[in-house]
Amino acid sequence: MKKILVASVVLVVVGGIAFSTYKADAKSFKKNKSYNVENIETLKVYTDSWDVQFKKSNSNEVAISAEGKQKDKAPVTFQKDGEDLVIEQKAQKSSGFLGGFTFGKQGGTIYINVPESGMNNIEITNKDGNIQMSKISADNIVVENNSGDEKIKGVSTNTGKFVSRDGSLSVENSSFEELDITSTSGDNYMKDIESSKVKVTSKDGAVSIRDITEGESLAVNTIAGDIGLSYKKAPTSLTVFAKSNSDITLNLDGLKKSNDDVKLKKGEIGEGANMLTLSSEDGAINVAN
Repeated sequence: MKKILVASVVLVVVGGIAFSTYKADAKSFKKNKSYNVENIETLKVYTDSWDVQFKKSNSNEVAISAEGKQKDKAPVTFQKDGEDLVIEQKAQKSSGFLGGFTFGKQGGTIYINVPESGMNNIEITNKDGNIQMSKISADNIVVENNSGDEKIKGVSTNTGKFVSRDGSLSVENSSFEELDITSTSGDNYMKDIESSKVKVTSKDGAVSIRDITEGESLAVNTIAGDIGLSYKKAPTSLTVFAKSNSDITLNLDGLKKSNDDVKLKKGEIGEGANMLTLSSEDGAINVAN
């Protein structure tokens, strides 16, 4: 019995020393730098695990800062590569007996402030972290997200492309010439959007679009998930096509239906110059002014 007790005490002491040593490895990291936006064609961001936040800057420079805790001495790097500005964050490497364990809060946040004049291109490749964009503009924004939530608010861009494997997407009070969303798993929420062309493809998740402005084309296709849509103002020239194995409700002023089956509804408002196409294999469709 005494041998067992002594062995247990030794394990606790050794474990405590190892635990303390591991915790000491997680050090604070902070880095700041600014770049002239005129010398940047594309801002590229690669993240393994840290969050990324974009906000409007009050200067004509791109101001970047990274703050957090991680074992690596330089978990985040900023580098100018020709006309590209590359921001890269790599997750810590696991090693030893405790390498696979996480004690306390690890990781951090990368803050990117973009001038009001905007940027040419923003490209984000995210493995596991949340993304926020607030009151920024760019010619083109492309986001490839493996896992993490995305919140986009007050963004203006010609082309917005968001591809997500696992995580929710929220887009609010933003304008796009073209908006393309592809989602494997996760809900998609949009509110007060202006866009000539919108395309949403979802495998598993609900799609909610509220207070959208009538545009040239709006297409939503889901395999499993409800589709909810409302317009900021009643459409005046729209061709409507809605198909689902579940319920379909179309509450649109002036809609003249040419097909009113349970699983397929078609019709026109005015001259029908713009297109609305909604399709869900297993989900309800609800459209209103």
